[in-house]
Amino acid sequence: MEKKNVTLVVICILHISLGMNDVIITSQGKHWPWSISETLSIIGRKQCTEECQARGSACLAVNYLRTHLQCQILKKTPNNLSELVDDINYEYIEMESQTSVFTSAVCSSSCKTTGGNCIGLSSGTSYCRSPKPKCPTNYRYSLALDFCYIAITVEADYQGAKTYCEGLGARLAVLPTRAHIDFLKSERTNGFLSSLRYLVGGQWDPVSGSWRWIDGSLIFEAIDITPCRILANSGVIAWENKYLLMDRDPTLLDKFICEKVLV
Repeated sequence: MEKKNVTLVVICILHISLGMNDVIITSQGKHWPWSISETLSIIGRKQCTEECQARGSACLAVNYLRTHLQCQILKKTPNNLSELVDDINYEYIEMESQTSVFTSAVCSSSCKTTGGNCIGLSSGTSYCRSPKPKCPTNYRYSLALDFCYIAITVEADYQGAKTYCEGLGARLAVLPTRAHIDFLKSERTNGFLSSLRYLVGGQWDPVSGSWRWIDGSLIFEAIDITPCRILANSGVIAWENKYLLMDRDPTLLDKFICEKVLV
């Protein structure tokens, strides 16, 4: 009988887990820098993922910065994981992957009685989202826009301003509509803003070739660029009383506006 050589191809998928309720890491050494709504400091990986799940549909993924024990809450995810940015210090964790984690977060009869909202995720599981936080008393608030901000009067470059806001549990302000821009103009008129220019959370993204807010949305999709002062496709964005939005060198020092995201 003729013997045939058979090549056996075995595909092994190795899932390393220390326990049933461990966090499943979507991408090691990568992160998504465009949709950060909040940064939590000095927090463990599991705690970070629990915080995200507690927010329900307001948090779809997290960037976990292991070297600083920082948890970045992401309200959006990339269309494809190839869009993630390489950084050996990060772990990117999507909530859809957490199929059997943190069952204590599942909605119970106490969810509504504690003021929470039961949110259904795309995985089919429901989670109790904590009550919406209030704007802190030292911040300014627009009820119509649900916009909560604080103007920082010390000056910093863009990265310094971003880090400062994150240290407050906030972010550099995102101004998604012309109404947000005009609201800051009225705050200036009414004496709540002392400067004519403040850095906000927008920058040029050379990868996509577009201006984007730090939550990943396009700046000039909902806002007309014509009255703004954009001289070059590079740098970062500042709110300006006359020009609405203007481009700035990210190394220059400016006052800046932090936004407390209310979700």
